[in-house]
Amino acid sequence: MEMGEKMNKEALVVCSDKSTGIGITVWDLETGEQLLHIPTCAAAPHGLFCLRNQFIVASQSNRHGSFGGGSIFIWPLNKPQSPLRSYTLEAMGPISCTKDGLYIAGGAPSGNAYLWEVTSGRLLRTWHAHHKSLKCMVFSDDDSLLIFGCTDGIISVWSMISLVDVEDSGSSPSLLYYSSEHRSSITGLVTMSAGARSIFISSSLDGTCKVWELVSGRHLQTLVYPMSVTAIALHPLERLLFSGSVDGNIFVNVLDIGAVEDCFTTTEDQAFVLKVHK
Repeated sequence: MEMGEKMNKEALVVCSDKSTGIGITVWDLETGEQLLHIPTCAAAPHGLFCLRNQFIVASQSNRHGSFGGGSIFIWPLNKPQSPLRSYTLEAMGPISCTKDGLYIAGGAPSGNAYLWEVTSGRLLRTWHAHHKSLKCMVFSDDDSLLIFGCTDGIISVWSMISLVDVEDSGSSPSLLYYSSEHRSSITGLVTMSAGARSIFISSSLDGTCKVWELVSGRHLQTLVYPMSVTAIALHPLERLLFSGSVDGNIFVNVLDIGAVEDCFTTTEDQAFVLKVHK
């Protein structure tokens, strides 16, 4: 994350998903200096992001004095003040924003999905995206598609054109396509470019990461690991994929997708391992 235009820093943001006493802490990546601490916050997994490099946004599954509801808090990075609060009718899990910062999407354990306009704070659409819990989400690099990952391994892709169509907000948006290749819960989604193609990668508790062509939904590649994969991240140059496993190891794969025509499988032997946790 980059800490605002004026601060011009790269920073690491950490937040607990269980204890509100830990809160959010922001560190300078270069010096290790603590830049900011926000107490009394516990964000759901995949429920924390930086908006326009100026705000920290977090979904909190329980709001004070309510039963069953949730909330989304927004803190400005450059000046200390109370957060902006948006209360939701049900607990929020993963949240994400478009690259241009115009829209925020949220997913709930019920399978319901929500889309807000950032500038007005208006809820543009609510729809039932899946019959199982939504675990993670990501927008495509050009903000034209929204991708959901679910607890049963289903991945669904939705067109933003249909989602932001206010005149048609009363009806259910059309699902662009879905995939059921994974055998367990989706734990992460990342997008990238491979030549002229848009790609996304999914990770799962089934011990695999899968590479997909975004527009067509075609399955291109499977990376197989010995343990459940709990998180993934791309190197900034999009040449390396880091896959964190449930046993604390991090597998590193070199990505070479540009010339892929047929689906193939890569085993753990083709990755090197960072053994950083026990």
